[in-house]
Amino acid sequence: LELAVPPEDGEPATIHPNKEQLTRRYAIIPEQVSCEGCCSSDNVIIVPHVQITPNESHLFNRAISSGGGLLADLQRATISAQAFYAENNEQPKTRSPWILKRLYEWSNRAKRREIIKHVQAALETSVDHELEDDELEKLLPVSWEEMFEGQLNIHPLQKQKYLQAVWELFHSELKFLHHQLLVLRNVYKEPLKKCQVEGCLLTVEPDLLFGNLDQLCRISRGFCQTFLSLLPSVNREGTDYDCTDLVVKLFEKFSKGPSTISAYQAYCINYKATMEYLGSIRQKEERFTEFERICLADERCFRLQLEDLLIAPLQRITRLPILLREIHKYTDCEENKAKVEKVIESMTESLRSIDDSVQWLHNFERLQQLQTQVIWPSIVELEPRCFVPDFLRVALSRQFCENLLAHPRRKLIHEGPLELVENGRTVDCYAFLFNDMFVVSKTKKCATKLRVLQPFNLNFSKLLIYALQLSIHELQKTQDSRNNRL
Repeated sequence: LELAVPPEDGEPATIHPNKEQLTRRYAIIPEQVSCEGCCSSDNVIIVPHVQITPNESHLFNRAISSGGGLLADLQRATISAQAFYAENNEQPKTRSPWILKRLYEWSNRAKRREIIKHVQAALETSVDHELEDDELEKLLPVSWEEMFEGQLNIHPLQKQKYLQAVWELFHSELKFLHHQLLVLRNVYKEPLKKCQVEGCLLTVEPDLLFGNLDQLCRISRGFCQTFLSLLPSVNREGTDYDCTDLVVKLFEKFSKGPSTISAYQAYCINYKATMEYLGSIRQKEERFTEFERICLADERCFRLQLEDLLIAPLQRITRLPILLREIHKYTDCEENKAKVEKVIESMTESLRSIDDSVQWLHNFERLQQLQTQVIWPSIVELEPRCFVPDFLRVALSRQFCENLLAHPRRKLIHEGPLELVENGRTVDCYAFLFNDMFVVSKTKKCATKLRVLQPFNLNFSKLLIYALQLSIHELQKTQDSRNNRL
């Protein structure tokens, strides 16, 4: 075997392996019987084409002189030469992606351990001294039979149901206070604020997430304390147990307070924005989901998620008229029934005002959204054939209806797709029926076409208004005439 290696002066040099190494090569590969038409039994070694300089020829000499097979030695030498050129030619590489990924995972683990430590420490020390009331908490396991003890067999069945309904009014408020409001405050809100003191979850706003929760806690505690203060005034002599005055005085103080109904009204109005904010911070802040998981494991939470606790005030305020109707159902005296009916009407009116405020806010938000989406055509576009003097073009180029839709007294009654016949063909439009006007719009064509990957709710980004000189009464007449024809 001869390998041509260029020497320093440019002439090729030859490397001659030792005879002992060649004989050891025959010992590694057994002799094979030659067949006709095949090559000879001489061993042929194919060396990869690698340009070898005199400075690297010692690599081959050292590989060949080592105690291994000749083919393995030459392959080892070839790999050594390729590694040598790779180290000299390639630029130094940056950190491997898997190293960066591992560092990112280590960082997340460290942050997770940190948030777990702070949340657990906050949950252990989250004792509410401001709203803590041991007397109210002792009444949680008490039933109505224990409260009105000794009267279970004396009263008739209807009177027992009446007392049970009165007790349910108080006991449901007590459970609402301790199992929902205070859990939301002591398990979620206060630990979150303590974690922010330690430098964690600073991007979360507790006021946007929990609203006026502290105010609702004080109102609920005041409701329970007022009930207990009025309970001794109930006639316990004999078998009367008339609780009508108690209910009337209780709700007079509850509904006529300066901030009671308004507090629930503010919470109900902000509930939609609260849920949207909760969804946004769950997507942006990964550590907040870890915070929720730790709080959910607390025994005071009773496996209630954050959404279940946030909707509890809405469910409570709507349940009060139902409990009052249950008391009215089992009231004996007609005079007392009339008093309870007035309380029910007062609470229903308060709920109606809350519902109207929520509906008005949602309607006004929709009007503001439409005002940004709708494009009103200019007067020149509406009447292209009319002559407009030059001194009026600047004034008429501006559309004065841009801020027309978002009015506090305007109400959107109905909206939806509409088909109009224009020049003998059907045109797809989108109509808006307000309490004072009817608007027909056409979808503005986009310059590019997009392929829908998945179905979603139809939301128009831009709408183009078309003039429609037709009143709602004329539309009604046209519809009636069409029905008569049919």
